Amino acid sequence: MTYDVDPTEYIEENRTKILAVIRGSYDPFARACAWALLDRYTPDNDFETLSEELELVAKWRADP
Repeated sequence: MTYDVDPTEYIEENRTKILAVIRGSYDPFARACAWALLDRYTPDNDFETLSEELELVAKWRADP
C-alpha cells in the first residue's frame, strides 16, 4: 500500500504537531526528523519564523 502525500501540504496541515515534537520530545532523532521536515519543506519566506522557533527551543532546553 502506498500513499501519495505532498510534503509541503503535510507540513502546512501538521505544523503544530511537528513543532510539538521539537519542543517536547526528548528523543534527539525525532527532533532532528521534525526539523528536517520543516527545513526542507518550509517556504523560503518563512525561515525567519523557523529561526525564531529554534532560538525558543534552545532557550527552553537550556532553562529546565
